[in-house]
Amino acid sequence: MGQHPLDADAHINRDECGAPEFYTAGAKLVQLPGEAGKIDIDALAANATRMVGDIHSIQPSSVSITQATEMGSVYALDEIKAIGHICRSATLPLHMDGARFANALVTLGCSPAEMTWKAGVDLVSFGATKNGTFGVDAVVSFRRDLASTIAFRRKRAGQLSSKMRFMAAQMDGYLRDGVWLRNATHANAMASALARGLALVPGVKIQQRPEANILFCRLPTSLIRGLLDMGFRFYHDRWEPGIVRFVTSFATTEADVSDLIGAATSLCAPVGSARVPAGAE
Repeated sequence: MGQHPLDADAHINRDECGAPEFYTAGAKLVQLPGEAGKIDIDALAANATRMVGDIHSIQPSSVSITQATEMGSVYALDEIKAIGHICRSATLPLHMDGARFANALVTLGCSPAEMTWKAGVDLVSFGATKNGTFGVDAVVSFRRDLASTIAFRRKRAGQLSSKMRFMAAQMDGYLRDGVWLRNATHANAMASALARGLALVPGVKIQQRPEANILFCRLPTSLIRGLLDMGFRFYHDRWEPGIVRFVTSFATTEADVSDLIGAATSLCAPVGSARVPAGAE
C-alpha cells in the first residue's frame, strides 16, 4: 500500500525555501514518516539515537514538530509528551513550529504551558501573523542556555527593528483579553462549517476531519477549474491531482463559507436541474 498523500509533508522541509539549511550553514533536514503530517513516535525513537557516534553519519541535533501541522492535524498532549520524553532521553532540543499555535490550542482546550514546556518543548515559534497581527511573531525559549543565542541569530537574519515598539504593540493587542483565542476559535469553526457544507456536494470527498483551520478535499477537475474561474483561490494539485487545501482564518466570514459552498453546489448540479444560488444553505 502506497503512502497517503497527506501523511508526510513537514512544513519545515517543504515550505521554507531552504531557509533552515541556509541559516544553519547546511544542516540536513531528515523527515520521518507519520500519518497526517505528524511524526511517528516509534520512528522518532528509532532514529533519535541511530548512528550516533558513527563518523559516516550525520548526527542528530534537534527535533522540530509543527502544531498545528501543515496537514491541519493537531498533536494530542500525550503525543507531544511522548516526543518530549524521547528528545530528553537523547539530549535533543525539541522545537515547536507554532505558526498556527492558537488554532491547535483551542482544539485541545488546554493551557499554553500544557502544550509546550510541561510536555517537554524547549523552543516555540509563537505565530501571530496567521491569526490577526500585521507582521509579528515571537520566539519563546524555555531554556536559558538556548535563549542566549536568539538575539544574535535574529540580528544575523536582518530582523533587528529600530521600531520594535510597533511590533510589541501588535503582540500586546493580540494577547490582551483573549483576542488570539477568539480569533482561532472562529477560524476553526469556519473550517468545520466548510467541511460540513462541502461534504454534501456531489463529487466532493473530505480527506479528513479538520482539527484546526485547514481542510483537505478531493474535488473533480471540472469543479476545481470552475471555482478558480469564479475567483476562489486555494492550493490544488500540490499533493496529487484533485487534492485541494482550503484554509480559513480570523477574517473568514460565514458569508465567505456559504459563497464557496453555494458555488461548488451550483457547479456540480446536473445539467437542467435547479441551480442553488451562492450563499444558500
